[in-house]
Amino acid sequence: MRFFYSFLLLLSFSLAHSQFDSLCNPSFEDSLNNWSSFCNGTSSGNFTINSNSAYSGIFGLKMDVTNIAPPSSSCALSSCLLNLQQGFFYEISFWAKSDSINDLLVVLQPTSAPFTNYASKTFILSSNWKKYSLYTSDSSAVSNVKIKAKPLTNGVYHIDEFNFQRISFLPTNTKICNGDFETGISNWTNSNNGGDISVFSDTSNYLNLINFNSARVEASNTSLGQPIFSSCKSDLKKNIKYKVHFWAKSDSNGSQLTATSSLGSSPFTNFGSETFTIPNSWTEFTFISESDSTIYGNVRMAKFKFLNDGTYFLDHVWVEELPIQPYFCDGDFETDLSNWTQTINNGAVASISITPSQAQNGLQSSMIFINTIGSNPGSIQLSSCKTDIVKDSIYTVSFWMKGSSSNLGFNAISSLGSTPFTSFSSNSFSTTSNWKEYCFTFSHDSTVIGNVRLLKIQFLDAGTYYLDHVTVNSSDYICSSTTTTSINDSQLSQLKIFPNPSSSILNINNLNEDINKLSIYNISGTMINEIAINNQLNLSLDIDQLDNGMYLIHFINEKGIITTQKFIKN
Repeated sequence: MRFFYSFLLLLSFSLAHSQFDSLCNPSFEDSLNNWSSFCNGTSSGNFTINSNSAYSGIFGLKMDVTNIAPPSSSCALSSCLLNLQQGFFYEISFWAKSDSINDLLVVLQPTSAPFTNYASKTFILSSNWKKYSLYTSDSSAVSNVKIKAKPLTNGVYHIDEFNFQRISFLPTNTKICNGDFETGISNWTNSNNGGDISVFSDTSNYLNLINFNSARVEASNTSLGQPIFSSCKSDLKKNIKYKVHFWAKSDSNGSQLTATSSLGSSPFTNFGSETFTIPNSWTEFTFISESDSTIYGNVRMAKFKFLNDGTYFLDHVWVEELPIQPYFCDGDFETDLSNWTQTINNGAVASISITPSQAQNGLQSSMIFINTIGSNPGSIQLSSCKTDIVKDSIYTVSFWMKGSSSNLGFNAISSLGSTPFTSFSSNSFSTTSNWKEYCFTFSHDSTVIGNVRLLKIQFLDAGTYYLDHVTVNSSDYICSSTTTTSINDSQLSQLKIFPNPSSSILNINNLNEDINKLSIYNISGTMINEIAINNQLNLSLDIDQLDNGMYLIHFINEKGIITTQKFIKN
């Protein structure tokens, strides 16, 4: 019996001190239970639960703050105790509105000094319900913290649907604050950097049709140092390319500035930089920014350094995330084979080199001389560099090959670049004695960053192979070798698609019997539908459910895509 009571006591103690990473009474449906509120100093306010403050459910929280002057006089709403588990980040979210434009500070901090903020953000509330979010800054284990919501201005606040959840990775928010200078030069900083700089909001020299303000930069004494004008700090996501856009002009044609993306603190690492000559009329400029690691809250996406004395105008500074693009490293073999991986094993005797005598494109190609084949198909391989692919995108890999004789066999594969070496497409071909283009298409059900070999060729016969001009293309690429002798240009020219544009029914007439299916893709490369033709020469497609826009139809026979046609849904 004594053991039983000791066990219960131990269990009770364990539960009382376990990791709490879920929020108590997050929607205020149980009144203010598990929440506390206070006002200190000369501040005053009422915290009540009522149905008029509910975003969802029955009840929500109303904070009516009548006298507040932070930081000496403040009010706050505090949650129950929470613990942060090692190895996780946390997202705090809630729905809120206010009777006027009011500021609300939300923090995650311990219950005792030094009151470190593990998450902190000030939100500007409006009269409409909106979801707000903030995140912890690291993934360390922390005990006994609370969410605190602190109104910063007098007014009525309505809050509901708090959420506190673990996440494995922080989202990124890459931005340029006030890039149109519509609130003057707020969110931007400037530094003399040895020279002199004055920055003003200018209403007389704004970029027409974009906004009604621009930034006017007066740079002087640049021979002593080059002044700098910088955007706010934001995030940068690993291995993502960003294109930074800006418009500029100067009072003297030929003035120069350097545009950079860099760390916002020492060592001020550059992630992209380019020097531009600025004319005396508004002109758009762009440069690329990229990092090999994710950086939170410490990247100035646009930092302008002025190289000459004079007056500069800046406007419409913005950043776009470029889509992931797969690529081949030196697909024309114009340098060497350092970007390609060679495999010769399992008893094979072969050599792989660069030759200037057999180029299909450019000045040289790769030459694969095989004396003795190995014991399996992968004994002799030449593989491209590792790259990226995007989920559900359709890619066409193209390459040119010829052999010292016809009918030298080889396999062409796209696959993961590491174990388990999952194959996305595997194709068997044979050479001719003349240069010939070979193509195949593939897609994958997930995005892969930095671990895809777009082309891995396995050489299967003794002889000499030549490889050149390796490219990756979109789904509508037409390979020069895919048209078969059974379908000539005359037959393809008889193919009719009408009406085009169409709002409901698309008719296709004069199909060749060799065509056995067609596939419909949107302009992003996503397959919408695939249809078996079954020897039909004419058919009608119902496209009423498609979104308006341009589409591609691939007409396919047993050997691949033979032609592609466009149509428009309106």
